[in-house]
Amino acid sequence: MGRQIRIHGYMDSGYEGQSILIECSIRNGFPGFDIVGLPGNSVKEARERVRCALRSCNFKFPQSRILVNLSPASTPKNSTLLDLPLACSILYSQSQQGRKEQQLPDEEFFELCPDENPEDQGPIDIMIVGELSLDGHVVESPQAMGAIEVARRIGCCLCIVPFQPVSNGLDDGMVIIQAINLPQTFSVCGDVITGMLQLPDRAVNEHAQTPIFEDVIGMQKEKRILTIAASGFHSTLLFGPPGVGKTMLSGRIHMLLPRLTDRQSKEVERILGCANIPVSSMKHRDRMRLLSHDCTQAQFVSGSAPKSPGEGAMAHMGTLILDEVNKYAPKLLESVKDAYDKGFTQSSRSGQVITYPSRFMMIASMNPCPCAGLGDPNAICTCTAQKVTNHWNHVGRQLIERFDIRLPISSPENLLSMSNYHQMPDDHYVDMCIQTSERQFERYKNIDNVDLNGQVHFNTSALLLLSKEIELFNRMQDQSHLSSRSQIGCITLARTIADFEDCPDVKEEHMQEAMELRRYGLGDYYWRSLR
Repeated sequence: MGRQIRIHGYMDSGYEGQSILIECSIRNGFPGFDIVGLPGNSVKEARERVRCALRSCNFKFPQSRILVNLSPASTPKNSTLLDLPLACSILYSQSQQGRKEQQLPDEEFFELCPDENPEDQGPIDIMIVGELSLDGHVVESPQAMGAIEVARRIGCCLCIVPFQPVSNGLDDGMVIIQAINLPQTFSVCGDVITGMLQLPDRAVNEHAQTPIFEDVIGMQKEKRILTIAASGFHSTLLFGPPGVGKTMLSGRIHMLLPRLTDRQSKEVERILGCANIPVSSMKHRDRMRLLSHDCTQAQFVSGSAPKSPGEGAMAHMGTLILDEVNKYAPKLLESVKDAYDKGFTQSSRSGQVITYPSRFMMIASMNPCPCAGLGDPNAICTCTAQKVTNHWNHVGRQLIERFDIRLPISSPENLLSMSNYHQMPDDHYVDMCIQTSERQFERYKNIDNVDLNGQVHFNTSALLLLSKEIELFNRMQDQSHLSSRSQIGCITLARTIADFEDCPDVKEEHMQEAMELRRYGLGDYYWRSLR
């Protein structure tokens, strides 16, 4: 047998798009053409377009029972771009049957020859996209670029798209061919089967990855602290004047998060499956969830569809971004706080309780005062002490206490002169995170639901492993005004700082730094104390 191919189609479902696997079975029986897999009206009408296009191109339409399956079968499909892959799937199924009486153009491409290689090479994934006219020509479509990106994402080595201003050739290890009509498209498939068209084993998506800190000028202290936060899974609050880089830094931290354990990977896969997101795309998804300001309490706990995960579950084992945290509805922040404490979200619909794991790292940002001038050396803060207090009270002391790090961000005085400073490569920060997290994995290997220091609040029995740190904290700090959560936050953050510096024991300077990173936000804002 020649090489097998697996045909994928493309369906527009927003910016990302979606791949549809198309399978065809031709069997003896009363002639008929059935499509299963929740086809919409445009896909059902494709039966007549495909039938007419095949006959117009001198292909003999099978006088047998045809069954086409569109996978995933649980997703509704409504796109005319599935016409061309449907037609090619039928012709490919015919060629596989080896019926010599069928009059196919370029029949020499589809003769079944003995396989010289006894090893099973596996099927070749190709994507075919296009709407068919009745005479077999491919209708132009503006969605070619989206199809190419999805094909690259799922690992296709060939993508056939309608004629567009995109060039044929090799793009990131994937061959791109523009189709004019049905015979040309199926001829290319024949070249793939017989090996006349050489394809790479698998497309490699080598797009330039967003830098983590390499393009951030200066801010060495902030980079180090955020690396510590990511390596220990410590929730972080960034505050400072507008334009200093709070939002930019918030969107970079997830790229430093430690690897997922096998258990965590399975949990994330199950959540993505409940949201009808292909598990194959898991490795390409960012471990970041930006919470919209118009998100409701119900949407955070449960999704729009019955039994679907909400925003809290979708952020599981990643970062939940709360940009301008003081502008969220108080009820929504209360739900975020509850999910963070419990480690899961729970909703009740139609009398059924649905629970999803929801252990995430909160990354919040906000201005330090209503006029945004506090902390800016080039501005004058016009806010009264009461206005600043009310500004922070909207977030609430209860939520602020759950941030182990509260980091003030200030604008550099001379940005041009700082651009000449040596910038550490991203590999340095990634390696530091890996080494720090590995020490924590080893420490908590026998503790359930705890892998990193920032997760100790999920299982307080892990505190037994930090007895020396607790003793040091008690000697250095009068805890009369600190809650138990604040004490745990200081101790675990100091432990992460020591792990970051490869110290087996927590020293006084580590504990002092942890206390310093937690003191802001509850009365102290930069140099200004309102207590």
